[in-house]
Amino acid sequence: MEVTLPTDCGNAPRIGIVSEFVVAWASGEAESVSEWLTDEARWTLIGGETYSGADAATDVGPPFSPDHVEVISVITHGRLASCDGYLEAAGQRLDFSHVLRFASTSKTAKVAEVRSYCIETPGPLSSR
Repeated sequence: MEVTLPTDCGNAPRIGIVSEFVVAWASGEAESVSEWLTDEARWTLIGGETYSGADAATDVGPPFSPDHVEVISVITHGRLASCDGYLEAAGQRLDFSHVLRFASTSKTAKVAEVRSYCIETPGPLSSR
């Protein structure tokens, strides 16, 4: 899978953590994603279900296996972070935005809450 991450100054350690988290999510690596979630984590798919616990990662993966993931931006501040981007594969596209709340401001803190906004758009990619 081809991965494109934003280029920035990189002086916020959580930017790398959030990027790794999202690439693992996009890759369907539920076990890796689960390692970043607290035991009490809540993951809400906006317009859908809310899942709880570290095992929530097994229920929230993308609807297809992407050939390409692009993370357009990552913003972090204290316990909060957000990122947006898209996944593509064989004429399918999923635009996403994830909002994360970490358990604390510590660099090693796990994710306590995720809200995911995902829009799947079928059709030719060249028209975008």
